[in-house]
Amino acid sequence: MGSIRTLLALSVVFAHTYGFVFVGGQLAVQLFYVISGFLISYILVEVRTYRSITSFYLNRFLRLFPLYWFIAILTLLAITISTFIFNKEHQLIPTYAALDLDARLSLTISNLILFGQDWLNFTGVKGGEFQFLTNFRESDVPIWNGLLLPQAWTLGLELCFYLIAPFVLIRRNLMITLLLCSLALRAYLIYIGLGTQHPWTYRFFPTELALFLLGACSHQFLKPIYEKKDLLTENISKLITVAIFFCCSVFFLLPYRLISGLLLFSVFILSLPFLFNFQSKKRWDRKIGDLSYPIYISHMLVIWIVGFILKAVNIETKPIIWALIIVLVTIIFSQLINLSIGKFVEKYRNKVKDQTNHSKPC
Repeated sequence: MGSIRTLLALSVVFAHTYGFVFVGGQLAVQLFYVISGFLISYILVEVRTYRSITSFYLNRFLRLFPLYWFIAILTLLAITISTFIFNKEHQLIPTYAALDLDARLSLTISNLILFGQDWLNFTGVKGGEFQFLTNFRESDVPIWNGLLLPQAWTLGLELCFYLIAPFVLIRRNLMITLLLCSLALRAYLIYIGLGTQHPWTYRFFPTELALFLLGACSHQFLKPIYEKKDLLTENISKLITVAIFFCCSVFFLLPYRLISGLLLFSVFILSLPFLFNFQSKKRWDRKIGDLSYPIYISHMLVIWIVGFILKAVNIETKPIIWALIIVLVTIIFSQLINLSIGKFVEKYRNKVKDQTNHSKPC
């Protein structure tokens, strides 16, 4: 599962630099949601890593926010240097200047606390007013350019799932009810025409909630069945993990992308217990997986800085070479992050786990 998570992160990097490679950007993000649902269900329902809701929230905070703030500060520093030293204005500055007070306040708060970045995809400026829009690309001002880390809107969506997870995942009837409601809402939006248009395709939390819950169902329903039938062996887990990794690697070469995507989703959900079993037994796979979040959260900053440098020295590259340079630099940068910021934060996350393991259940 770790290697696959990093492959999905690299799919997003390619999507922002070259185009559709591996599973593409949208499918990668949605498969991340499924994985997240499985893992959060595992730690809350099966192993009960956290004995209180507060400790769960604290650990999730430590997982996402320190690294996000670190990259956001680096981005602000890079913008300041390019503006005042190299006289190259970043798109964030004119975006803020063109917005009214309400829009600036919304952007500023969401840049600070992550919450709401996904909802900004459903807003825009029309006639000088900040308002709800069904298509954010129709906005007179591209509000998304005011986000320090534009890709972090997915974290805002994931945080919404974290908020409800401790209350939903332990109640199977409620979980199934919400899953069916989410699927029904997606079907309705598709029926009226919105569900096939951005940002409704994969940025609307009420419909994306189904993906998190499908991951949780894979853990709570499929994993016990596989265990009962003694299917979660090391060899089978290895075989299925290699097969899923291969399918994700060559997916962009397949025809009938919609049908292929639905098939991949189905097989992925069925395979999650095997992928998790493989990761739990292979330390190297977990280590590779540790790169997925740093790669995802830092790659837009890497794209901007590397592009700025290459342009300054008048170096032009072919699109695929450009993309590979970004991938390589992002991987190296992510590893450095893990060895510094990540290692420091992980100590505190482990302390939270140790404290809750020795405390009484709430």
